[in-house]
Amino acid sequence: MAANIADRSLGSGDEPFYDPLAVAEADAAVVENVEAESVRRPFEELQSDLLNLRQDIEHLRARLSVIVGQSEVAVRSHIEWADASAHAQLGNYPWLKLAGAMACTFTLVRIFQRVPLVSIVTTGLAVVTAARGDER
Repeated sequence: MAANIADRSLGSGDEPFYDPLAVAEADAAVVENVEAESVRRPFEELQSDLLNLRQDIEHLRARLSVIVGQSEVAVRSHIEWADASAHAQLGNYPWLKLAGAMACTFTLVRIFQRVPLVSIVTTGLAVVTAARGDER
């Protein structure tokens, strides 16, 4: 009911109409409904509801522990697969070889960053030209 009151607009349709008195009346009606529903229930019913909630919580905890176990197995199997794949491709000590390749790549990139590209191209062209001249 409160949502209907807030959704009504003035006439232009630009601004929502807010009537504090209507909102207060709607809130009072909701409170009255809640109070009417919260009539005292017998202790046995409450105890039964509490027992049902505890059983649901235990059931959810059991399901959560199964899910955690499954996720651990999935992660462990993925790690084992990655390790086996690395051993198959790189042989013994694959991670050391991979780290060495990364270090070499880093070093070569640093060297090429400091050497001007123009001088490398010029030297390469000179070598190619000299090799062609020897062939003729």
